[in-house]
Amino acid sequence: MTPELRKEASELQLHKRGIRINVQLHVIEADEEIQIRDAEQLKHRLLALWAVSQAAINDNRQVMYLYLKTQNLLPVLSKNEANFLQQDVVTEEQVQSFQDRQHAFHFLAWCASLLDKIDLGNKPIDHDKILQHFPALDQPNQSDSNMAIHLAALKVRRKDVIMDWSDLLYRLHWAVRHAALNHKPSPGNIDAVMVREWHQAVNWMCRYDDENNWDQVSTETTA
Repeated sequence: MTPELRKEASELQLHKRGIRINVQLHVIEADEEIQIRDAEQLKHRLLALWAVSQAAINDNRQVMYLYLKTQNLLPVLSKNEANFLQQDVVTEEQVQSFQDRQHAFHFLAWCASLLDKIDLGNKPIDHDKILQHFPALDQPNQSDSNMAIHLAALKVRRKDVIMDWSDLLYRLHWAVRHAALNHKPSPGNIDAVMVREWHQAVNWMCRYDDENNWDQVSTETTA
């Protein structure tokens, strides 16, 4: 699909949902201009997002940090993620921010084929289906089996399907931000936090601006 046709398809989806469209937003890159992340990079980013989001949700930052350290997985963390897990005291804002990372975790789990389907509706994500591939650190009397990482099923989805989401989320994020700036509810009854997190995840997946530092991945929506 050409960038122009992809833009039209995204705008049609937004129109059907009654979401404001900014026709001035540019087209995104063509598929042949993009090199998406490979399976190893995706696995490491999933591990990082799993670690920080579950640590924030379950309030077990020290346990999570120790697990990653013993498994020699600390390098998968970004600077901000590592700081969050190591700090003695964190703010409610920090905890909420890393709980929100669960949305990015869900999106990249879909990119890795660990989740069959993902959409913008209000249907709950099958979180347990994703977590079965990761250690069960919250279980008492942990065995070696529930401490293991089972990511053999990871398979990166086709570039064109990921690029479809890249275009749609770019335009949808603009609409969400426009609504917030005008003190209006998120359009289409869509979770604004989820959109932001998915947008960062897909931009990382598509190497937007050639940025490899997760903390610095842009979600700009300027025209």
